[in-house]
Amino acid sequence: MSFEKNFNINIKANLPVFQICTYEWERLHGYCIKAAKDEGKRFIVWSSTQGKKEWNFANKNFETPDDDIDPAGVLDWFKDSEQSNLIILLEDFHPQLDDAGILRRIRECTRINSDLKKTLIIQTLSFCTPKDLEKEVPILELPLPNKDVLAQILSSVTADLPYDNRPKVDSKELDEIVNASIGLSCSEAEWTYRKIIAEKGRILDSEINKIVEAKEAIIKKSGILEYFHPESNLDNIGGLNHLKKWLQNRGKAFAREAKRYGLPTPKGVLLLGIPGCGKSLTAKTIANEWNLPLLKFDLGKVFAGVVGESESNVRKALSLAETIAPSILWIDEIEKGLSGIGSNGDSGTSSRVFGTLLTWMQEKKSEVFVIATANNIEQIPAELLRKGRFDEIFFVDLPNKNEREDIFKIHIQKKHRSLTDFDIAKLAELSIGFSGAEIEEAINEALFIAYNDNRELEQKDIARALSATWPLSRTMQESITKLRKWAQARAKLASDPNTESIQVDKDVPKLSQERRNIFGD
Repeated sequence: MSFEKNFNINIKANLPVFQICTYEWERLHGYCIKAAKDEGKRFIVWSSTQGKKEWNFANKNFETPDDDIDPAGVLDWFKDSEQSNLIILLEDFHPQLDDAGILRRIRECTRINSDLKKTLIIQTLSFCTPKDLEKEVPILELPLPNKDVLAQILSSVTADLPYDNRPKVDSKELDEIVNASIGLSCSEAEWTYRKIIAEKGRILDSEINKIVEAKEAIIKKSGILEYFHPESNLDNIGGLNHLKKWLQNRGKAFAREAKRYGLPTPKGVLLLGIPGCGKSLTAKTIANEWNLPLLKFDLGKVFAGVVGESESNVRKALSLAETIAPSILWIDEIEKGLSGIGSNGDSGTSSRVFGTLLTWMQEKKSEVFVIATANNIEQIPAELLRKGRFDEIFFVDLPNKNEREDIFKIHIQKKHRSLTDFDIAKLAELSIGFSGAEIEEAINEALFIAYNDNRELEQKDIARALSATWPLSRTMQESITKLRKWAQARAKLASDPNTESIQVDKDVPKLSQERRNIFGD
């Protein structure tokens, strides 16, 4: 149900008290004024600086406030007054919710006679309903503006511009500007447009990059979301052929034609595996392949010191991902962000955040594809692994010999070297147990070696860098073996099975000597 419909139902039902979470006071005023007019009610706004002021429908403005700024007084007035047909909005009331006397008064307001047809709306900036009010005060969240609202704002801001300097109505140009603005609040969109006009004297589709930059800055300001512009493609990932094919089969599923065909909207994928084997790179790459915006969700930064803020942060992040849908939400190392679940040290905050995330993943209707990555299966709650949260769970293993050859080719070519100058097959043999990230770092180290010697990169430089590297597969042999056994029965393999045995620590000196013998180092 839309916010507007839910809001109007609450007013028509003469609900005594409900709460609305939003920063956008102007939009909330608009909903209240419209509802009051439709229902033949008065509309009054109270703030801690101006007291009560009533909306004058004839003059279309607020009358002079009465300077009664006492929060307890306005609640007593609402509760005890015999005035009927009234909507009163308490603006930015969240600081008052720490007062036991205020909470008691709000509870008493919920018991007023519904025949008086008056409603008290508590506006807060976040989901901060105290436990005292959880069972008696419903809460709504005003979503970010949709395309229609943003188009109206754009039209209003550009109304005074010369015709040639404003986006044309019903044109592709207008749609592109509005689409680029999705994810901004009304005030953010308005001031972004105004800043562009002040700088350029116009606002055309050529200024879309300015809108995107402003949106990225606002998203980053939240501290828990980051907007990515990935440039890599699937050809830059070595191996993972099964995962690539699975993702390619779903790349067109967000199109309108796919819905008419009967395809369900893809929910997401969990990439579980060994660090450095391409999980995060895949998340970045698929956003570019599908041409969808990528938001990185840092679950570890969600938890705040203020009670209720952590849950609010999660809702804001998920709401933003839904607003700019179709989109990709990337949750990196999800097990670390959920590590506190079940403990008593945070008063259950971790569990509530986890519950909010699970409910959203299970019930979301929006076209938000979730890519979660994890390294440690033991730290992932079992509830996250059940069917319905993700479309599929993939295990990303260490690259096999053929995949290591592909990885060497990719990174050597990235360094603008010819593949004919290197024995790729031999390098793949020498890198058993190496992850893709470790192979990349070995090539980087080899470049430093060759540059320091004032000569071109050679095969022996890469071999020397490999011999000096102790890959994670040796220090984490038991963990990797355990992870492989778990994945055999519970996950899909992202690539062809890796049947190579992992070299253990005691074999490292012997292996390093073999490399030196081969390359004469």
